[in-house]
Amino acid sequence: MTAPPTPDRASPAAQRQVRDFAGTTCVVTGGASGIGRATAHAFAAAGAHVVVVDLDAETLRRTAKELEGAATAVVGDISLQADCRAAADAAGAAGLPVRALVNCAATFLARSERARPDEWDLSLGTNVKGSALMTAALAPLLRAAHGASVVNVASISGHIAQPGQWTYSAGKGALLALTRCQALDLADDGIRVNSVSPGLVWTPEVERMTGGDRAGWGPVLGAHHMLRRVGEPAEVAAAVLFLCGSGATFITGTDLPVDGGYLAMGHSRSEPATLPGRQDAP
Repeated sequence: MTAPPTPDRASPAAQRQVRDFAGTTCVVTGGASGIGRATAHAFAAAGAHVVVVDLDAETLRRTAKELEGAATAVVGDISLQADCRAAADAAGAAGLPVRALVNCAATFLARSERARPDEWDLSLGTNVKGSALMTAALAPLLRAAHGASVVNVASISGHIAQPGQWTYSAGKGALLALTRCQALDLADDGIRVNSVSPGLVWTPEVERMTGGDRAGWGPVLGAHHMLRRVGEPAEVAAAVLFLCGSGATFITGTDLPVDGGYLAMGHSRSEPATLPGRQDAP
């Protein structure tokens, strides 16, 4: 597994990120792989200490090792309040201002009318409740940092109708609403809350859906985007760091699509024939 690309430290944007995040702690849930891993790498490249929270202990260990001493690994389930508090304790123990929380952990469960109650609980427990519990657990530390940010990783699926995705799309739609409510309630504390909505990105989930066949599936999935390609995790991470940084100090309560133009094209009716693994399982 190769590390995501890191910014050129000599560039003006990279220099600003170092000014924004060096000497701070940033917390990333779902940080062991995919967009979360790329975000953890980006924060570390900017000089932050990163608390990486994930359920997958082995993958988490590898990601923390990649960050070469710039990370604290916390194995935890964000749908459990006790695990969220443990992550907050780890962030506080670093002894640095907690500048950012990125709620990236997600359960990719696509079911419609056949969804069982336990599947609804699993999907909403991670995708909505978990982000709420983590933000609540970190709120005292974020307040103390004076100018901290929260970014919730939503999805294009929260904006549009997609076939066979009641569980996943409902959770991401709720996360968008949660973002706006959190932004309103935390604004007086100087905490900005925004979200990003990725399009199709080469995450482990998409890699599994396509059997790792980027050459074969890349053009098919890329056709859903104006840019005619699938995104990379590092591209979403760059948007997350922008929203957490000093270039976005008057932005809160909003969503930033990082989707290559997917939502603007609006042709999701073609998905049953072109997106593997999205049908409702019996």
